[in-house]
Amino acid sequence: MKKILLLFVAIFSSIGAWANDEFITDVMVIGGTQSEINIMKPFYEAAGWTIIAQDLNAGCGSGSDYIYLLFKTASDSITSPDFITEFLLLKTGADAPDSVVNTSNNRTYYLVGYDGGSNFRETKGDLNSNAHGDYIHLYYSKYTDTYDIDYQVIKSIYFDNVSDGAVTSGDGMPVCDLNDGAGGDYIYMHIEKSQGWLVTYNYTGTECYINGFEGPRAMMPAVTVPNRMNNAVIIGISNDTFKGFTNLETMTFGHNSSIEQMPSVKGCSKFNNVKTANRDHETPPSMTSIPAYAFAGTAVDTIRFTSVTSVSSDVFSGCNKLSSVTFEKAPVLIEDDAFSNISSTCQVSYKGAIEDWNPRMYMYSPKLIVEKKSSWACGWCGAANDSILNHLYWTLDSTDLKINCATDIWETYPSAQLITTHMWDKTNVKNLTIEHVDTIAAHEFQGSYPNLVTLDVKSGVRIIGKYAFSTCRNLQTVYLPSSVTTIRDSTFYSCVSLQNLYFDGTYAQWNAMLREENWNDFLPSNFKVHWHCMVTFNANGHGTAPDPVSILWSNEDKLDEPTAPTANGYEFTGWYTDAGCTTLWNFNDAIPGDMTLYAGWRELKPGDANGDGTVDVNDVTATINYILGKNPNPFSYANANVNGDDTVDVMDVTLIINLILGIS
Repeated sequence: MKKILLLFVAIFSSIGAWANDEFITDVMVIGGTQSEINIMKPFYEAAGWTIIAQDLNAGCGSGSDYIYLLFKTASDSITSPDFITEFLLLKTGADAPDSVVNTSNNRTYYLVGYDGGSNFRETKGDLNSNAHGDYIHLYYSKYTDTYDIDYQVIKSIYFDNVSDGAVTSGDGMPVCDLNDGAGGDYIYMHIEKSQGWLVTYNYTGTECYINGFEGPRAMMPAVTVPNRMNNAVIIGISNDTFKGFTNLETMTFGHNSSIEQMPSVKGCSKFNNVKTANRDHETPPSMTSIPAYAFAGTAVDTIRFTSVTSVSSDVFSGCNKLSSVTFEKAPVLIEDDAFSNISSTCQVSYKGAIEDWNPRMYMYSPKLIVEKKSSWACGWCGAANDSILNHLYWTLDSTDLKINCATDIWETYPSAQLITTHMWDKTNVKNLTIEHVDTIAAHEFQGSYPNLVTLDVKSGVRIIGKYAFSTCRNLQTVYLPSSVTTIRDSTFYSCVSLQNLYFDGTYAQWNAMLREENWNDFLPSNFKVHWHCMVTFNANGHGTAPDPVSILWSNEDKLDEPTAPTANGYEFTGWYTDAGCTTLWNFNDAIPGDMTLYAGWRELKPGDANGDGTVDVNDVTATINYILGKNPNPFSYANANVNGDDTVDVMDVTLIINLILGIS
C-alpha cells in the first residue's frame, strides 16, 4: 500500500494560494537545427506551451540537434483534467516502445511526444541525440482513478547538474545524465510535486490541524483522513479543506480518529458517504459536532451519528436524497434549519425527547418524519395525518389564528397556554395567517372554519393541497405569495363568498402556475384574481412617452392620467389601447393587467376644425357649434384657433371662411 503522503508542509499563516495552483498536464520535446528550433519555438509558445530554456543536448558539438522540453499546465478547476504524476527516463535502442510498464509500481508510462528535424524524428525523441552515447527517452504517467488522496501530481520541471533527487529509470536504477556520452555538461531532470495535506502543528509537534490540500481536488472521488501525521495526532480539519472537491463521493476516517468536528463538504454535490474504517454511512466515535452547512447540497442519503451531540444550522439544507438519519446519543442540540429545504422523504431516528429540538429545524421540508415510538411530523409542511394530534402549536388571538412554523415559542393569548391542533372552537376564526410553511395539506381547512373571512398565506408556501379550503362559505379575500407554484384540484371549491384573490406576483407567474381542474369551481360571478402589473406608454411616432407605471393590483387599481405629451406640428388627442388609435382608454377604468397605451396625434392644419383633412364649410359649422357650446366631436381647438390668440371666436370663423374663399 502506498504511503499516505510523500511530503507534508507545516503552514503557520493563512492559506489560500493553494486553491489556484496549476499542475502539468502535457509534455513534449522538440529538436532540430538552430534555424529549425528558432522557427518552431514561437509556434509552440503561441499554442500555450512553456519551453524550458535548457538545451538537453548541450555539449554535443556543432551540427548536433538542439533539444528542448515543453509543457502545458492547468488548474483542477477545469473539468476532469489529466495531470502528470511521474516521469521515467529509459536508456534503450532507437526504436523505443510507445509505452512501458514499470515493475516497481505496475503503472503504465507513455513515451513523451516529440517533433523536430529529420535526425530527431528517426530516433523517436532521443534526448541524447548525436551525443554518441546511450539512447535516452522520456516517459510519463498520468493521474488515474485512484482512491488515495496522497497521489501527488507534478507542479514544475527544472534541469541542473546535480544528480541528487533527479528522475531515475525506476526499479532502483541510477539517475540519467541527459547528456550522457556527449563529453559536455551533466544535465539532470528534477521535478516538484504537489504537497498533499497542508498542516499546522502545535508548538510541541504532538498535535496538528489540517488546513487544506494542495493537489488536484476536482479529480478526487474519495479521501482517507489519517489519524496521525508525522507522529502528530490530527485533531481537526478546516471547513475550507474540501472546497473544490467536485467529484468527491466518500470520506473515510480511522476508527481511532481524534477529530471532534466533521469538516464541511458543502457543495460537493456527489458526496454520499462518510465512513469509519469499513463501516459505511457512520461518523467516528470521536466526532461530537457537525458545523453549519456541513452536508448542504450533497447527495448524502443515509447517515448514523454515533457520538454527535451538536448539529448546527442548515447542516442538511438541500440534501434532496436524504432518507435516513440516526442519532445514537441524546440529548442532541439541533439548531434552526438543520433539516431545511429537503424535498425527499426523510426519517429521523432519535432516542431523546422531541422537545429537545427547535421546531425550526425542518423548515420547508415537506416530508420530514421524526421517529420516537410513534411518528411526529410537521403537519403543515406535509400530508395531513388526523391520528397525530401534536402536529404543531398555534398562536390564537380571539378571531385571529396564525400558523407559524418558524417561531421559537408557540403560545396562545392572553393566557399563554400551549395548545395543539384541533383543540379550539374553529367557528371563532375569521382571519387566518399561514407562514414559514412549504405545503398546505389536502383537506386541512375544508369546511372546518365556517366563519373564516380572510386568508393570508405568506411567502415560502409552494403547494396548496386539494380541497384545502373548500366549502369555507364565508371566505371573501385570499392573499397568495408569488412562491406558490401549484394549486391542487378543488382547493377553493364552493367558496361561495370569495370575491378577490390577490396574487403577489406578475401575470406571467400566475400564468405559469399549475392550477388543477376545478380549483375554483362554484365561486361567485364577481370573483376576480388580481396580480401586479405594469402600464407602459408608446409615443406612437411623436413627442416623448411618459415613464412606465407599476400598478399594485390588476382589475382593481386605476391609472392616473399622465401629463399629455407635445410634438411640433401635431395635436395630442388622448391615450388609446391600440396603435391605430381606434379605442380611447378611460382612466376611470381599472387596469386589467400588463398593457401599453398609445398616444393619439392629429396633424395641425389651420381651419380644419373637424380634423377631416380639408378646410370647408363643415369646419365653419363645427367652429360655430363650438362657440355656441354645442362642442361637436371631433373638434380640433388648435386648428380652429386660426389667428393663434388662444380663443376660438367669431374672428376665427371669419378667417376660416376666408381660407375657403381663398382670401388672404
